[in-house]
Amino acid sequence: MREHMHIAPPPSWLDEQTRALIQELIDGFSSHHPDVLAIVLYGSVARHQERPLDRPDPSDVDLLLVLESDDPFVAVRRGAALQQTLGEVEGRHLAAPREVQVQFASRTLAEWNPTFVAHVKRDGLILYQRGALPPVLAS
Repeated sequence: MREHMHIAPPPSWLDEQTRALIQELIDGFSSHHPDVLAIVLYGSVARHQERPLDRPDPSDVDLLLVLESDDPFVAVRRGAALQQTLGEVEGRHLAAPREVQVQFASRTLAEWNPTFVAHVKRDGLILYQRGALPPVLAS
């Protein structure tokens, strides 16, 4: 049996529709892709510095989905299946007022800029985790 652990629900400061979209993304990715190790909220929403919805350019929601692979091209190799899950979930939440951007990464995050990885580690909120966090994200 796989170990699943939700560390935190989507942030309470987000609107209900966006929170529902994020929760369904977590549920969809974790159930359809057993190699998902972690889903991390990062960026302005994670820091609670997002631009409000009544602005012409409200902040989007940034999620990093970490896969159990050392292959820096895992997002390309698994892209079609991951994008299918993303599209199916987003299609059920078209009314959500914030866009959700999902990035995919290997457990080493070697394919990402070290500054980006440091920001995710510093500001990121772990929304889903299976097993131990990859060392690059662990405290």
